[in-house]
Formats: sequence, structure tokens, C-alpha cells
Amino acid sequence: MQIALQLGGHVIHLREPHSYPCLAWPMRPFDVFLAQPNSKPDFEIDVEVISSLPDLKRGPIRFDAAHGYWTVFESESGLVIESLSPQLLQPRARAHISADYRTVQAWVLPDFQMGQVGWSPMHLFNPIVEVCLLSRLALDGGLVLHAAGVSFQEQGYVFTGASGTGKSTIAQLFADQGALILSDERVILRRQGARVTVYGTPWVGSGQYAAQASQSVTGLYGIGHGEHRHRLEPLSPTKTISLLLQQAFLPYWDRVAMEATLDFLASLTTHVPCFNLEFLKQTDVIELLQTRPASVATGIA
Repeated sequence: MQIALQLGGHVIHLREPHSYPCLAWPMRPFDVFLAQPNSKPDFEIDVEVISSLPDLKRGPIRFDAAHGYWTVFESESGLVIESLSPQLLQPRARAHISADYRTVQAWVLPDFQMGQVGWSPMHLFNPIVEVCLLSRLALDGGLVLHAAGVSFQEQGYVFTGASGTGKSTIAQLFADQGALILSDERVILRRQGARVTVYGTPWVGSGQYAAQASQSVTGLYGIGHGEHRHRLEPLSPTKTISLLLQQAFLPYWDRVAMEATLDFLASLTTHVPCFNLEFLKQTDVIELLQTRPASVATGIA
């Protein structure tokens, strides 16, 4: 069986040759990101459902997430990754990842659901496919950002901030005006020439927004809830980069990819106007953003 997904302009193919049933798949909102099976893949993941995971040769640890929940190791020809079942704290998937992150050989233990034996694609997406996607995005000029993305009247808005700062709230305000909400939790940003493009993703926030669409970014905003009025002010490149590093999903296991991420962020602050926005839960914040004063819009240094 083959699964094809398109995320951030990248096509991902998962192939499982023995046609084990896919449990809980396709699931919302990944279903809207399904691609044509004959589309040319950027990532190829071969999956084997197996009763005992192979003992892969591994080198030193590159990255350890949450005390072993998943771990990345060096190998002679790329990386080895192992992930645990959060319930049993025992390995449930292992994979060898090529040095360019485009080819993966993965092994996953079978799952059991209502008397049926099968496998769960989500056990590969988190974290194995995500590790490949994050790394390749960084190397090619992009990243995954904890943010809401909005496409409205040919404008692309990105609102980033920690949990509770209002991403789903501002997404809902735009949705009420007929905007397309790409995501209210995570977006993909990619450099394309002098532009930065924002893509929707299947990772959703409380608003459950996820769209297979993209838009050129015309403004990036670090957001928070206001007290008495809306407040919009330019955000310096230094503060923008600091904010984005806190909210980005970073490829800590790859030094070259981390350096590429810093280059991308510096480029982003050059090509995209960046602001700090404190807002009230009122629809006139949309008018404020659409009629951004020239003195504010050109105040980026």
C-alpha cells in the first residue's frame, strides 16, 4: 500500500509492500493533504510492519527528545532514529534516514485495534517523517513555525507566539470575515526567490483549521492579547529572529541545517515586514492590519 501526502510543497510517499491495514487512516485533517499516488516524491519512506524491530548499527547520540521519547543517532550513511510508545515506553519504530533526508527505511511494530492487526501511519509521521521534513526545509530555506497562517484578499498573514497568545482567536476573527485559514497552530514557511510563502499544515490548534493552500507572506506578527486597545509597532530584525527561534521547530540534530535556519530568518526579516501586535478580540483589528500606516510599514530596520 502507498500513502502520498503534500506538505509545504513537498510530496511524501510512504510504501508498505504487504498491504497491512492502515489503522485510523486517513484521519482528519491529514485527509485534505493527500496527494496523487503517481506524483513525483521528494521523500520516499519504505515501511515494514514487523514483529521485532531490527537492531540497527548506530553511533553517538545526535539528539534526545524528552528523555528518550525519540532519539537520533549518527550512522555511517546518515542517521538512525528510534521512537518509543508513550504508553509502554518501549521502542515501537526504528528507521534509517539517508544523509539528505529524502530516503527512509523504517520498521514499525504492528498495532491491534478491534481484533484487527495493522499499522498506524502516525507512528511514522511523529517523529520520523517530521525529522526529515524539518531538516530538508531548513537546508532548502524554510521552517515549521508555531503560528497561525491566514490568506485574505491576496495578503498572507503569519501570527506567531507561545500558546495562549491568541493564534486561534485572531484566526477566528479572520474566518468570520471570509478569510482562508491555513492553520491556527503550525505553518510552513519557505523562501522562494525574494518572497516567503506560508503553507497550511495538518497540525491544528483549538480552531481545527487546516488548509492545503499557500500564500505569499505580506506581514509577520508576534502577537499577544491587548488590554485597552490594539497596539501595532515595528519589530526589529534582532527581536524578530529571537521570537521566531523560540517558536520554530528546529533541526537540533544537524549543525548545517541549524546554520541554514539562521540564514533563512535573516533573509525573512529583510523581505517581510515584521511587527509586534497586541490586539483585542474585535474585528476592527483586521482593518488595522489592512490599512497598516505607511510610517509603521516602512519602519522596519
